[in-house]
Amino acid sequence: MNLLQDITIGAFVSRLVAMVLYSGVLGFLLAILARLLGDPRPKFDGRLTLNPFAHMAPSGVLLATLFGMGWIRPMRYDGSKNRWGKPGVLLVLLGGLLLSLLTLPLVDILRRVLVNLLPLSIANIVIYVLMHYQQIAVGTAALNLLPLPGLVCGAIWPVLRPDREKRIMRKEPVMLAVVAAAIVAGFISNPASWLLPYFSSL
Repeated sequence: MNLLQDITIGAFVSRLVAMVLYSGVLGFLLAILARLLGDPRPKFDGRLTLNPFAHMAPSGVLLATLFGMGWIRPMRYDGSKNRWGKPGVLLVLLGGLLLSLLTLPLVDILRRVLVNLLPLSIANIVIYVLMHYQQIAVGTAALNLLPLPGLVCGAIWPVLRPDREKRIMRKEPVMLAVVAAAIVAGFISNPASWLLPYFSSL
């Protein structure tokens, strides 16, 4: 709840941009890992792209803007096409989240470079967005470890039970609403403040 209480217009816009960027990164990483393991479904669904608008979920972006964690549009996988089968799909899900976190040190490097390249006023804006990107990346990756339909790791259920894929898909909005309510109520909080101490002042 602190993130919502402390929000300003500048922080709102910064987090919005940050979540849009992270949606593109996470979605692309999941899709390319699936393709590398032989699953063409994300590519056929138009998800093999860095374009964030192919991956964004409006509700997930809004939640991340207000509370520092959210979700992207659910991605579908075909376990029968993955060369490692169903375990391979789980590897894609966990690997995509992990690789998205590996962008954090790259962002640190980028921040240091931009300080020297951009005018101070512009550099401050860009760095503010990048700091929120890191915070949102940690919060969103942690949240999406939950194996709930609608979240990244929840995509394993249709793979395990392809005969119930449509039924599981119908449950996704309900599960995401429950997750959102838990975040708003303070039962789920962004772990960035203790995983990355330098975000504690945000």
